[in-house]
Amino acid sequence: MNKRAQQRLTMAWLPLAGIIATGGYLMAAGHQLHLYQGLPLLFLIACPLMHLFLHRHHGGRHDQGDGN
Repeated sequence: MNKRAQQRLTMAWLPLAGIIATGGYLMAAGHQLHLYQGLPLLFLIACPLMHLFLHRHHGGRHDQGDGN
């Protein structure tokens, strides 16, 4: 991708990111109680998923290593 196309892409995404950030802030400020009510559900979903995807290398086979 050349530099001019990259600049056009950046110029298109920058205002969109600002609109999304502003809308997200207004939604969070206006619906703060609902966000707090949904927080336990977020942890119930996020914790197992993080455990599965981020700790997948911890319990693997150890015989591939340095031969200790």
